[in-house]
Amino acid sequence: MSTSIHFTPIRQAVLAGVSGLGVADPAISKTFFLIRDGYCIGQRFLFDGIQAVWLMAEDVIRFYADDGALLETVEIGQEPAEKKAA
Repeated sequence: MSTSIHFTPIRQAVLAGVSGLGVADPAISKTFFLIRDGYCIGQRFLFDGIQAVWLMAEDVIRFYADDGALLETVEIGQEPAEKKAA
């Protein structure tokens, strides 16, 4: 049995999440497929200062700073949290 994955909505959610973290005009510098035991389990996206990791089984995107600190977790289909004005 074959499973079809549409990566465009994932990429759009990643870009929206990075924008929501304050990066103006985010550009993906590198993309990696995450493989375990020969199967794709997700994707990793690198930006300047931020990385995003999409895990298929959990159906979430996690955003990390370059130092590894977790910035935000977004469920697929959920809008990234809006930043509150101080």
